[in-house]
Amino acid sequence: MGQLQQALLVVGALIIAAVVAFNVWQSWQLRRRRPRAEGAGPFMVDESGTAAGRDVQREPGLDDEPQYLEPQLASAEPVRLRPAALRIDPLIDAIASFMFEQPVPGESLLSRMPRIARVGTKPLLFEGRNAQSGLWETLQPSERYAELQAGVQLASRSGALNAIEYSEFVTKCHALGEALGSSPDLPDMPDVLEQARDLDAFAAANDAQLSINLQAHGVAWGVDYLRQQAQAVGFNTSLAAGRLALVEQLPAAAVADGSDVGRLIPLVQLHYDSMADFAENPEMPVSRATLLLDVPQVPQALQPFARMRDAARRLAQGLDARQVDDNGAPLSPGALDQIEQQLTQLYAALDERGLQAGTLTTQRLFS
Repeated sequence: MGQLQQALLVVGALIIAAVVAFNVWQSWQLRRRRPRAEGAGPFMVDESGTAAGRDVQREPGLDDEPQYLEPQLASAEPVRLRPAALRIDPLIDAIASFMFEQPVPGESLLSRMPRIARVGTKPLLFEGRNAQSGLWETLQPSERYAELQAGVQLASRSGALNAIEYSEFVTKCHALGEALGSSPDLPDMPDVLEQARDLDAFAAANDAQLSINLQAHGVAWGVDYLRQQAQAVGFNTSLAAGRLALVEQLPAAAVADGSDVGRLIPLVQLHYDSMADFAENPEMPVSRATLLLDVPQVPQALQPFARMRDAARRLAQGLDARQVDDNGAPLSPGALDQIEQQLTQLYAALDERGLQAGTLTTQRLFS
C-alpha cells in the first residue's frame, strides 16, 4: 500500500470519527432540551427566543379562564391578566400546511419551531391536528400530530403584511419543512398580499378608540386620591404604571359560539401620568386623566361606551373635574349621544365581516 493510500485512509478515519462525535454531541444536546420542552406547555417564542405561552403580546393582556379578582388598592401588588391562548383563523391569517406520513410527537415538533415566531411586525402561530382526536390544537409535548399548520397574520394596526414579511414567512416554513421532512403547502404570494391589503383597508375604516378626558377644575388631585376614586368606580386592575382597567367577565351573550365565555376582558381603561406611580410623594399632583375605550377590543353586548360614560360622570363628580375632549373643549351629552349612535354602525360592519368585537381574532387584528 502506497503512502498516498495510507494518508487517505487516515483522513477518512478522522472524518468518520468526527461525524460520530458530532452525532453524539447533538443527541446529548437534544436530551438536555427535552425536559424543558415537556414542561413548556402551549408553544410560542418571543423576540428574545424564550419559550412562552401561545400568546402574542397585546395591550391589555387577556385571560382565557374565568377567575375572581379581589378588589385591589392601586398601591397594593397589581392584579395582572394573563393573555389568552390564540388560535389560527383564516379570516386574518395566511396558512401553510405540513402533512406527515406518520404521526409526529409534539415534543419533536416543538424542538424544531422557529426561534423567533414573528416576521417583521407580524406574529406567527402554530397548531397541530391531533392524531387521536382529529382536532386542531396548540402543540402539546405529550401528544402526536398528523398535520401541522403555521399562520402569519395578514394585517394589524401596524399595517398590512408586505412582500418582505411574507417572503420571510416562506423561508421559515421551508426551513421548518426541511427539519421535519415535509414540504410546506403555501398560498401564492399575490393572493396573500391582496388579502392583506383588503383586510388592512377594512380594519382602517372600522377602527375606533374613544376617549373622555377629566380635567381638574383648579386644584390638582394627589395621585393616591385619584386611585382611590378610580377604585370606587370599579378600576381595580392595574395594567401598567399609570394605567388602570375596569375588568369584566365575558358573558355567553357576548360571543357567537360561546368559546370565550368567562374570559376576563378590560372594558374601559383609565390613563394618567405614569411618573406619578413611581413618585415617593403620594400627594404628587395629577390634573388630568383619560378614560379610553378601544372599541373593536370589547364586545358590544357589554355596552362599553355607556359604561365609560357612566364611569366618567362618577369620576368627574368625585374628583371635581370637567369632561373635555382632546383639545380641552367641554363634552356635551348630545355629542356623546351622537358618538354612541355611530358606534352601532361600526359594530354592524364588524359583525358582517365575521369579526365580532371582543373576540380573540378581532383583538389580534386591532392590536
